This record gives sequence, structure tokens and C-alpha cells, in this order.
Amino acid sequence: MQNESQPSNNEARAEAAFERLGTRRPKCSVPGCNESDWRALTGKHPHILCYEHMCAEQGRSTVEQQHTLGRKIDPDMEVTMAGNDHRIMDSYKDQWPKETRENPDGSPALLAAAYLRVPFDWLIMIAKRYLEPVFLWLEALDSLFCEKLGRRWWVGLGLPDIYSRRVEQ
Repeated sequence: MQNESQPSNNEARAEAAFERLGTRRPKCSVPGCNESDWRALTGKHPHILCYEHMCAEQGRSTVEQQHTLGRKIDPDMEVTMAGNDHRIMDSYKDQWPKETRENPDGSPALLAAAYLRVPFDWLIMIAKRYLEPVFLWLEALDSLFCEKLGRRWWVGLGLPDIYSRRVEQ
């Protein structure tokens, strides 16, 4: 068990990445790219590229084969995914206990644990990368509309009052 006063392996890796990237707020420097996850970034500030833009610049594919359970457990189980997401999923897998990640004796309990960790990691990645920005944007939009159009801004725009309709049912 980790001592709470010591940084986790993931925190230490993040700190090393911030140092390598030359900033604590890294972002891909390609216009229109919003990649800001340190696990998917290369280069040095101000010339930071996400892994996918680096691959494109080098004439390589921006999609890769992800070994969902890891090569050591099942080298044939692969899914195709975006290169940036692949980097993040591999980083999550690096946080698994070594015995689960490698399962050297073929333990069915560790195999089951790995099978459960895969969708758990996918859900975390999807939530953080694809859902969180949307709900944060919607909340900011609502705040702006409330400021400009009033607290029940949707009524003035003729939009249905979804909440009231749900409560009435």
C-alpha cells in the first residue's frame, strides 16, 4: 500500500511529463487541436504536438492497435483506436498491479480482474475525455444564457421546459 505522503506513480509520471514538455498546462500547438492530456503529448513548449499530429507529420497512421488485456496476457486481443487514446489507455494499464498486468502463472482470478479493469479504464477515459468537456460546456452555456436572457432563458426562446414536463408525468 502506498504511503499517502508520497506521490503516486501516475502523479510522478505527470510531473516528469510536465518537466519534459516545459509547462504545467500543455496543449497540442496545432491550430484547432484541443489535446491537453500529458500522456498524449510530445515535444517542448511552445512546440508541443499530440501523438496523432506527430504521427501525421511523420507520414504514419494516427490509429493503432490497442492490446486490451496487454500483450503478455493475450497478444491476439486487439482493437483499433486513435493514437492519443491508445497512449492514455496504456497509461491506465501501467497503473494496474504488476501481477494483474502480467499474470505470469495464468491465474483465472487475475485474468478476470484484467477483464474487469479494461471496461473500467474505457469508462474513465470516455468520461474524462469525451463527456466531461460536454457537460462543462453546457453548464457554462447555461450560465451565460442566464446572465444574458434570465434564469428561465429557454422559455423566452420557445424551447420546451423539459424538467417541468418530466415532473408532471
